[in-house]
Amino acid sequence: MASRMGYTGKFSSYSQRSRGVAALFKNYFEFKINKGVVDINDKRVYDNQAPWMDFYLGFLDNNGPNGYVQLNIVANDSGSCIMNIPFFNISETIAINGSSKNIYNISKDIEMNITGIEMKGVKVSCDIDVSIYAMNYYMAYSEGYLAIPYKSLGRRYIAATYSNINFTIIMLNNVSVGVVCTENNTTVTLFLKIKNGVLYFGGHAYQSNDSLTVNLNVYETFYFSNTHDLSGTIITSTKPVAVVSGGDISINKSSQYTDYTTEMILPSEQLGKDFVVPLLYDSFCLYRVLADDDAIVTIQNSTSRNTKTLVKGEFLEISNFTTSTVESSTGVLVQLYCAKLYSTCNYAMTTVPSIQHFKTSYQFAVVSNYPLDRFPPDNFFITIIITADDKHDLILDGVKGIMFNEKSTIKLAGKKYSILSHELDVGIHEMHHADSVPFGLIVYGRNPLDGYAYPAGLKLNPQ
Repeated sequence: MASRMGYTGKFSSYSQRSRGVAALFKNYFEFKINKGVVDINDKRVYDNQAPWMDFYLGFLDNNGPNGYVQLNIVANDSGSCIMNIPFFNISETIAINGSSKNIYNISKDIEMNITGIEMKGVKVSCDIDVSIYAMNYYMAYSEGYLAIPYKSLGRRYIAATYSNINFTIIMLNNVSVGVVCTENNTTVTLFLKIKNGVLYFGGHAYQSNDSLTVNLNVYETFYFSNTHDLSGTIITSTKPVAVVSGGDISINKSSQYTDYTTEMILPSEQLGKDFVVPLLYDSFCLYRVLADDDAIVTIQNSTSRNTKTLVKGEFLEISNFTTSTVESSTGVLVQLYCAKLYSTCNYAMTTVPSIQHFKTSYQFAVVSNYPLDRFPPDNFFITIIITADDKHDLILDGVKGIMFNEKSTIKLAGKKYSILSHELDVGIHEMHHADSVPFGLIVYGRNPLDGYAYPAGLKLNPQ
């Protein structure tokens, strides 16, 4: 049994269900609460840092048979959440403590791992505003994402995966996308982009530029994967859906090792136009700019400025970069892939917040993604993007005047921005600006063989 801290209750459930050829699934759930939350300001903007009630979550296949999925639920107030997981016949209410970290573990059998339709959606319904950081743990293959609330989901997405076509063990370079349905009678259409491969489904072989349509009901998921890149695949639906993408990747062309990555993708309606793209701490990184629609994109760093025209479904990949800016005529998705400098395997994937996504305050979780703790040291960092004149008025965990590590500066639209880094401990943290200046915030954790990254929060609009 796992340890319990700060809470004497425990919620557990076991169920066995047949899947495939008389497959047996055993599920164990644990809910536990740990002490140590720092209070945040009273007023909060309703965005995905303070969502309205509902989340629909999905999880991609992550390597071997062990491991688990974990929801880290951060709240400003005490209340309750209902966990609905039809795959396990689970519907239970859990208490949420507004002064503690709330953790809910789920069996890895919830992961999507078969091309096609399954009942693997997870719904979290809360009577208070919460943020959810969803982690998927397995050995040295762990990653996570910031969950997008139902009210900010959309009907159109562009998939973001990564495939190193020079990778020597191609079968380990598996990328995947999962769609989670939120309402009955939803039609989902994929406009496929496949790099040097085909997608097999329903007895058909689909190639790049083919379309594939499926009909889904609430909680159903559609999962598809490939050993070649699926980036640029456009996903449309008649009703709101959630989309997760990622897979096992290597961004080091000389490495024979992969790492698991995952991200909940922003819908087209939430995409930004103006970005400052940072390096995470001492990492080497690459990033992609994905065009959901035709776009004119300008990328600039301290020494160069280049403009490209992208058509719908195309993307740019920028590697070996210094801090850059991206300006687009239409909304684009910017995905960042990083690993520790000189590392071969501790990769992390995160959505880069646009200037339009910046918030004035964050309450966020720094989680430990190393359940076996076999590969120390463990390090956890935040990366801050803020207008340079305002960097001295940031308040972290109630402390003003912290000497952040300024990694670089760059100008965007006539404003100078600073990229700041700072190491943090595992736990709940609060950060805001004394004068309510908006800023971007990314959480990054790693050890020598593993890594994760996600935005601490994003300012999103309800649909």
